[in-house]
Amino acid sequence: MLAGSLLLAAALLTQAPQAADDAATPIARYHLRLAEVVVTRGDVALEMAFHLRRKDDGRAACAQLAKTELVRRAAAAKGAWPEPATVRARLDELRQQLRAAGRDPDREPIFRNCSEAALLDYLAIDVAHERVVRKELGLRDDEQVSPAMLELWVKEARQRATIVDDPDQLPAGTAVRVDGRDVPLLDLGMLLLRSSDRDEQAKFVRQVVVLQSLEAMARERNLTVSADELQNELSLRRAQARSDPRFRGLTFEQLLNAQGITVEWLLQSRVFRAQVLQKKLVALQHPRQQLLAELAADRPGALERYGPRRHLAVVFARALDEPNQLVPRDFAAAQKHLEQCRQRLEHETFDNVARIESDDPGSKLRGGDCGWLQRRARELPEPVLAAAWSLDPGAVSDPVRAADGCYLVKVLEIEPDLSDDALVDRMREQKIEALTTELLRTAAIVHADGTPLSGDATPSNAGGDAGR
Repeated sequence: MLAGSLLLAAALLTQAPQAADDAATPIARYHLRLAEVVVTRGDVALEMAFHLRRKDDGRAACAQLAKTELVRRAAAAKGAWPEPATVRARLDELRQQLRAAGRDPDREPIFRNCSEAALLDYLAIDVAHERVVRKELGLRDDEQVSPAMLELWVKEARQRATIVDDPDQLPAGTAVRVDGRDVPLLDLGMLLLRSSDRDEQAKFVRQVVVLQSLEAMARERNLTVSADELQNELSLRRAQARSDPRFRGLTFEQLLNAQGITVEWLLQSRVFRAQVLQKKLVALQHPRQQLLAELAADRPGALERYGPRRHLAVVFARALDEPNQLVPRDFAAAQKHLEQCRQRLEHETFDNVARIESDDPGSKLRGGDCGWLQRRARELPEPVLAAAWSLDPGAVSDPVRAADGCYLVKVLEIEPDLSDDALVDRMREQKIEALTTELLRTAAIVHADGTPLSGDATPSNAGGDAGR
């Protein structure tokens, strides 16, 4: 019980006085041109704070920042701040409890992600909270304080305080305001970082690397992004969202709201600014006339790579030449199974059959929906894509054999033909994606301890796919 409650408190409580040192500590290293560059914990923390601030984890963390501020203030007023020896004993007890439960403290995120000095400060808050509650309730020093008592104190303290946690009502760089005191966004980021796992950290490390690399390239070319250019990009995305069949008539603002963000947030986003910068860099590297020439030189190939997309769904039957316990079907059995599934479509929907019969865990939950794909997409095997591009809208293929099994593929919708200007825009988008991939490849990112970075290889996409 103690280990669980202390870990929860430690993982969520706010930034310690040692935060400046923690923020400056390297979390990863990478190559930029001929130099080795450090990504600090503070770099990653700020990106995490900005992108998670409006999500559930970010809101919960902001509530904890406010709680910690209230506890610190009350402990100072009541002389309830604990002695170092008391806090050290609490830390030792926490380690013992974890070991007794068969858990290695060094593998717990809160131990792995922050210094011992910072952890001691977090536990000091935990002890101070208990002492404040005992003083207010007139309890003896050795009397237990229940979680319900602690939570009730926080609830009442919040009611007495003036707390602003709506990011739209706060200046940039502020996570929460408690009785007029602004808690910095970095505090929020460090809190989120310390309770995150390595894969989550890796995602934001990669994002920082891409951002820093793009900004360095822009400086070399004296490129900047103006406020007008940001507004122009917003207008472009609004127009593209209106015409993109994937979004079914939703406005750009509605698409943003579905992700829990606003236009104002987007304009402040370093990622959004970098995306505009990246477009300018790619436009310099690949001028429009060059792309038109590439289109003219191989129009059929260009259409397959950049042309109209198709909205596809599949029912997948996994198969092997020699079945085993995990894959019990050979290809003949998989084909027969899908032929039976196809017959069921006379009285059942494709969506329902896919949810029941498909062996693809990702699309199965979406009724077989694989999204909007290009002719040369990587998400489906080539034989399946070839079959899909031979079908009319609404049609379902016969079973199609691929390396991993057999597929039924249905064409849900077909995107209208594109103008040459639209094709050039698509070509440029893929050049942009290729630049990101190349930046990450040449960066050769490693953790500060020298181990290769793991996790999601793509940076966060401010504004999602809206208008992209």
